[in-house]
Amino acid sequence: MDAAGRFPTLNESNPAAPGGLVRIGYIAGAHGLKGALRLKPDDADSSTLEAVRRLFLSRAGAPPREYRLNAVARLNRTTFRIALEGIATPEAADALRGAIVSVAAAEMPALAEGEFYYFQAIGCVVTTEAGARIGVVEEVFSNGANDVLVVREGGREILIPAIADVINSLDFDRRRIVIEALPGLLE
Repeated sequence: MDAAGRFPTLNESNPAAPGGLVRIGYIAGAHGLKGALRLKPDDADSSTLEAVRRLFLSRAGAPPREYRLNAVARLNRTTFRIALEGIATPEAADALRGAIVSVAAAEMPALAEGEFYYFQAIGCVVTTEAGARIGVVEEVFSNGANDVLVVREGGREILIPAIADVINSLDFDRRRIVIEALPGLLE
């Protein structure tokens, strides 16, 4: 941990997510009579929508379609109202219900030192300082106090808190996270 309380990273890269797009949520339905949409973000605390000007919507089996983001407003803690160029009626908006909403990884807001996006950790191999493999990060979530890495190997699942006392290094180029195996953490 450095003097500012951040856990160390081995690099500051921000690799593109698969396909260059990062999922940020889904369309829950229409909002109002002018084609606005209700977006349910995967991370309610994210500021990504404030930083991007285009979104990509996709439905199962179809390639993502790019839309210009004209307006965004928070309706409540878990929902945003967005207006997209070319969507002007409630029928057009409702037709997008269930669509996955993504942004270009290259347009994600810049991170402070020691921060990472959840998508960067997904797929990383987690090992102890001694080199023992724990598993692969399959999910990341916030429990309110800190982020938690869900690491699975076979039928085993370990929840690793993403805190400076546990995370020794994050190397997204090598897809590797090294942890301090504190007593009780791996049991």
